[in-house]
Parts: sequence; C-alpha cells; structure tokens
Amino acid sequence: MPTQDRHTGRMPQQIGEIDRRSLMPFVGAGAAFLMLPRNAQAQQNPIPKTPAEVPSRPPAGALVFAEEQTISAKLMAADAVPRSNTEAGRRILKGAPTGGPVFKTFADFLGAVAARKIEPIDISPPVPDSISANLDVVFQKGDNYELGLNLFIPKVSDKALPLVVMVHGGCWIDGGRVDYNYYGVKLAQLGYAAATVDYRVADQARYPAAVDDVRNAIQWLKDHAKTYNIDPGRIALLGGSAGGHLVELIGYSANTPTKQHPEGPGPKLKAIVAFYGWSDLTDPAVRDFYWDEAFLGKKYADAPELYKEASPITHVSKRSPPTILLQGTIDAVVPLSQSMKLAKALDAHNVPYIYAPFEGQFHAFDYFKDTTERSLYFIEKFLAEYL
Repeated sequence: MPTQDRHTGRMPQQIGEIDRRSLMPFVGAGAAFLMLPRNAQAQQNPIPKTPAEVPSRPPAGALVFAEEQTISAKLMAADAVPRSNTEAGRRILKGAPTGGPVFKTFADFLGAVAARKIEPIDISPPVPDSISANLDVVFQKGDNYELGLNLFIPKVSDKALPLVVMVHGGCWIDGGRVDYNYYGVKLAQLGYAAATVDYRVADQARYPAAVDDVRNAIQWLKDHAKTYNIDPGRIALLGGSAGGHLVELIGYSANTPTKQHPEGPGPKLKAIVAFYGWSDLTDPAVRDFYWDEAFLGKKYADAPELYKEASPITHVSKRSPPTILLQGTIDAVVPLSQSMKLAKALDAHNVPYIYAPFEGQFHAFDYFKDTTERSLYFIEKFLAEYL
C-alpha cells in the first residue's frame, strides 16, 4: 500500500476504495483508525493511553469511541458559538462563508469519505507560473539529520513581503513540511512569503527540540530576508494539531522571561493562526495519551511541571500576538474545550482573538475541499488585519 514520504510528500489521492494511509496527514493520528478493516474497527476498545499498549505508533482505535458520540446540546450552545473581543474580529466572523457538510459523528465522516461525498485536497498542487517555489532548502543540520523548508513567494513584488511560517501536525510523531504546500501556494498567491518547515518529531528528539527547530527556521528566514524579499518585522505563524500547539507555544512563550533571555527568547511575532491545537497539556482530558509521553518523554504523573511549561496557555500575557482559533466541533483528537479555554485566557489578557468553531467538523477539516474555502477566508481576512 502506498505511503507518504515525510519530506518529499509524494502521496496518492485514491479515495474510492479508501487508501487509508493517504489520509494520515489530513486526520493526524486519528486516521490510524482508517487503517483497520471495518470489522476490526467495531471490536476496538476506547483509546489506549500508554506506549506499552501501542509501542511505536498512535493507538489504532484512537477515535472509535467517537463513532456513536454526538455533541451535546449544552456544548453546542456554549463552546460552539463563534466569538471575538474586537470589532474587526466580529466583522470577520459575520462575513464568513458556510462551512460545508455538518457531521454528527466520526462514523458519518467516514461514510462521506468512503462515498466520495467529500475529498481531500491535493497537498502538493501544481505551482503557478506567478509563484517561485524554493523547495528542500536546508535550514538546520545535526548528527544524522537535517531539516528543510519549502518557501513559496510571488515572483513580482514592489516591496518586502510579510512572512507566514507554517508548522505541520501529526501528534508530534509524524507529518512533514509538504503537508502545508497547498496553503503555501495559496498564501503566495495572496502576496505573502509562505514557508512550511520541518521539525524533529518525537522518535528523533524529545521536547523542546521541536520548539527549538521551528524557532531556528524562523531565524534562518530572518537571516535570509534580503535574499527572498521578506520583511523580517512582519511574521505570522500558522499550524494545525501538533503544529497548532507549537505555533501557540512559540508565539506566547516568546515573551516569557528565562535565565538566558530575561525579555523572553523570541521571536516577536505579529499573529498566530492555530487550527485545532492543544493549548493545555495538563488538562485531564488530554494529558495521558501516547503522543503526550512520546513528545515530552515523561508521563504527566511524573512531570506535571513539564506539561505545564509545554502548554501554550501557561505563557499567555498581554504581549501575546493576536490569535485566530479554528476547530471542528466534533474533534475527538483535540477537544473543542482546548480552543475555548485558550480563547478565554486571551480575552482575560485583552489579546485580540477570533474563536471560529466549524460546526460538525472533525480533526483536520481544513484538508478537505468542502471546508477549504472557509478556512482560507479566515486565514486571508485575519492576516490582512494583523499582519
């Protein structure tokens, strides 16, 4: 069965008879569920939470518990309501297009994929002649590894370009920079320099390696700003799932004082676009899964302060960059409450934010054609306002 290469990203798009592995970058760790035969899916128990149960991959039954689970009326009434604390944010929310099909359960989503009622986007689309694609640019080398980035920029611009750095998901254990090539091309067409970057995943190095790697990618791009016509003073981060967590953490902890950096480690950013990212790793609802321990190297019970340090919400302050939070209301990988909790923290510190739940959408909805228009709308309008 064909698989996606983490770095080159060549990947089939066969959905008729579901090519289960082809959905891995779209649905993150939860797509492992798709790799089971239907009768095996029906026999799975709820999510295994320890590496002992699943030694080297995310739990295969990770989302089976969601199959018959619907969103409660209370949740829909409280946490699934779009909101913002600025007039600009409320204007953006009011003008948003509809969000595609509305699913009640993960089983509904699977059925729509199997019936080809919804289809994934092509994550490596053709690059238009108006865009320059700088692929496989190495920004960091180490012992037995190197990290690269893909940079998409308009070929014609009369001024330095604002930069959007995109960070892939995969529960910190999988994925690659090619997962955001589609959005890199789209952002370049809107007049941005758009870089999608690699970082060391958990089987290569534990936290804080991924954080350091993304920071190093940003610094590399700033150091080469003149070469690529980038404005180093106008940088935003965009990420989903694990990438959503990383862009939040990097953006908010930039101002958290450390012994080495009394004013914070940086980089100073203009805006954060976060799709379904973990904001509070100490939350009992999310802290005991395999990928947490794989990423952090320890169980929560053994290192609660580490989990707190690695939680974006810990670092929110009045100096945090404006943020837009985009998440599906039936996300069973990252609970909707993670984005809602972060929105409240941003509001408490008077940080401009937009909270935009996608009703009836699952994890990684932004990789499916029916919801791409709405996702791009929010990205475009938010960046135009704050970057």
